Amino acid sequence: MIKFIPITSLSISILLTYVLKNSLKFNFDKNIGIFFTVLGAILIILGLFTLLINKTTIIPGNKPKKLVKSGIFMFIRNPIYLGDIFLIIGISMYLKTLIGFLFAILFFFIVDKFVIPIEEKVLEISFKDEYIQYKSKVKRWGIF
Repeated sequence: MIKFIPITSLSISILLTYVLKNSLKFNFDKNIGIFFTVLGAILIILGLFTLLINKTTIIPGNKPKKLVKSGIFMFIRNPIYLGDIFLIIGISMYLKTLIGFLFAILFFFIVDKFVIPIEEKVLEISFKDEYIQYKSKVKRWGIF
């Protein structure tokens, strides 16, 4: 079940942002929207690339083969989810609507409260003290 929550939430958020783009209109600069969209895509790509190079799972909730602490994961524990949030915000800004911000907040809440705690439990069981030490040094969202 957990495997599908992030991608489903992301897909629904982007789809509803597009469908509801004419509600809560706001005059954002499209270039800022493009910036956040590209930034989100870069974080997602860097996260996936780093996991694939280290030959571990990219599927949420699956047991990882290795604790990845290199690449983007040296600075942030959840770069893919942060990238997802920036992607939703960027698309919303590009479409000049605030509705995507609501979906970004909802996505953050779902991932932060339901998905990441399960993933972290799997990592703690799999890697014990090594993960606890990593977790104490690298913040979940990069800044908190």
